[in-house]
Amino acid sequence: MLAVDQLLSSTPDWSGLSQAMFPAKVADNFDPGDDMKLVLYHFYGNAEGRRIIEWLADLTVRAPFPHVGSMKESAALAAAKHEARTAVGYALLRAIAEGEELWKQQTRSQDP
Repeated sequence: MLAVDQLLSSTPDWSGLSQAMFPAKVADNFDPGDDMKLVLYHFYGNAEGRRIIEWLADLTVRAPFPHVGSMKESAALAAAKHEARTAVGYALLRAIAEGEELWKQQTRSQDP
């Protein structure tokens, strides 16, 4: 991936603009890794971090299903958007839960 300053300094040509219409290539593995899970768990463990995580949950997993019109296509599109939004929230919450388990394992292994 290009850094933001490189993206801003270059003038896109037509091939670059047409490439922007295709989905970005991403890795299939969305696991953040044990270090990030521990960071998220400890972040959630303090008041400021908890407020941010609660807000992100409001925006994702607790967000209401959007109002849709009477057309099947608009309902399907709204469902797909809602599913994508909640998937981000669930991935975040799962990482926090797994971070808690990792922390418990680490503290148990350090006890005499």
